[in-house]
Amino acid sequence: MVRPPCCDKLNLKRGLWTAQEDAKILAYVSKHGTGNWTAVPKKAGLKRCGKSCRLRWTNYLRPDLKHDSFTPQEEEMIVRLHAAIGSRWSIIAQQLPGRTDNDVKNHWNSKPSKKLSEMGIDPVTHKPLSQILTDYGNIGGIPKH
Repeated sequence: MVRPPCCDKLNLKRGLWTAQEDAKILAYVSKHGTGNWTAVPKKAGLKRCGKSCRLRWTNYLRPDLKHDSFTPQEEEMIVRLHAAIGSRWSIIAQQLPGRTDNDVKNHWNSKPSKKLSEMGIDPVTHKPLSQILTDYGNIGGIPKH
């Protein structure tokens, strides 16, 4: 049996956030801080679920978030860390102050991974694509023809 989404339970609002809703959550968090996100919607006067409020705060409204483009240094760090630890976005984001794991993942999928592919490097393994094709051709000891 599948559990219904939390927002369906109480006819809570879903979808885009309004400027008024953002102002309410900002005012609440600046006065009371972050804590029990389940209680925030009711106390802040929002018709949203706690998870929606938490995600809005974490990914968009936190004052320490960077909303500008990734710098070349940040992009280089993302590539290096991805080569070392793979797609562990939250760990990578911890090394980039002001960036969320979602920001880092979305940036990776839109820019650096495509640049690597264009340079002939597999964005998953960080090996040259020609080497991967050679390795693939020799799977199971079957000689290539």
